[in-house]
Amino acid sequence: MKKKIIVGILSLLLVISTTLSMSSCSGKAPEIDGVSERFVYLIEESKELNVIFFGTGLPVYRRDSELSERQMVYFNDKVSGYNKVMLENSKYLNVEDMKAAAEEIFSDEYLSELYESAFDGIMISDTNAYVRFYDNTEWLYQNMNAGEFSLSERIYDYSTMEIVKPSNSKYVTVSIESYTLSDPKRKTVNLSFVYENGNWFLDSPTY
Repeated sequence: MKKKIIVGILSLLLVISTTLSMSSCSGKAPEIDGVSERFVYLIEESKELNVIFFGTGLPVYRRDSELSERQMVYFNDKVSGYNKVMLENSKYLNVEDMKAAAEEIFSDEYLSELYESAFDGIMISDTNAYVRFYDNTEWLYQNMNAGEFSLSERIYDYSTMEIVKPSNSKYVTVSIESYTLSDPKRKTVNLSFVYENGNWFLDSPTY
């Protein structure tokens, strides 16, 4: 009986120790005043990237333009059409420029999923969801057959932003009231942020 009691006590102590260890590793969530400026910056900067990766994308040449060029590119034995991006009207001249911008805003995990659809290509059931962008030594191209969302700009009321659970020193969830230009009815949404590589990064979509 004594052995069972001792084993039970040791097990309980191990659970408590593990819990305390995990708690000390994660730590207490920051105060909103200490992170709000960074969070607002990330949210606002993400809006342009949302349009590029999920919305209308970059400006491309019209089919009847003298510089129009439609590349037929094969991915997984399927072919898709890509139009030239108007580089003179685009702040992004190649895929590396786009990645550099995204890496200033999004977490590593979010980037992994983003890059898969934007640059690497993913399979959905038996249908190939082609990469949205690719480049060569001269031009950046955009897939005009890739699916896109009809994005209406989302407006956030930053005065309502507050930290909610689950949150700790490395991962923060905030609730914030927002609305879109197409739907003025307010609703509360949750956004996630991750502390990595010495700074906070956005870990959830904002569109």
